[in-house]
Amino acid sequence: MTTPVGLFMLVMGIGMAGMWSVDILRSPEIDRTRGLLRARDRNGSVMAPHWLAEYATAATMLVGGLGLLLGWSAGPWAWLVPIGLGALAYTGLNSQAWVLAERSRYAYGIPIAIGLVGPLVAIGLIIAGILALPVG
Repeated sequence: MTTPVGLFMLVMGIGMAGMWSVDILRSPEIDRTRGLLRARDRNGSVMAPHWLAEYATAATMLVGGLGLLLGWSAGPWAWLVPIGLGALAYTGLNSQAWVLAERSRYAYGIPIAIGLVGPLVAIGLIIAGILALPVG
């Protein structure tokens, strides 16, 4: 089970980072005139903390997924697997509110739903002992 979970984590990590990068550069809803650290959405919310959380989730997913796929030996990196999966589940659930708030965002709903269901399945595999993490 490590290969499918590792692939899922890698694909989701790349997808998250890619989707956010495109959105940051192109979204007309983001005011970037004062720089990225002071960028705000149309409601005035500062975006940098949110982006940091999303990119940290993506990076954690990437490293954890690579570790599973490449069969890294036991070590502290293995904690990135459940941490990344938990962070992705949280952002998947939280982002559903953003999707449901506006009909034009519904296209994002499918990948975001996958970002909720996928980690819940993987966490269930860990809890059930079907996916053993290389911790030592």
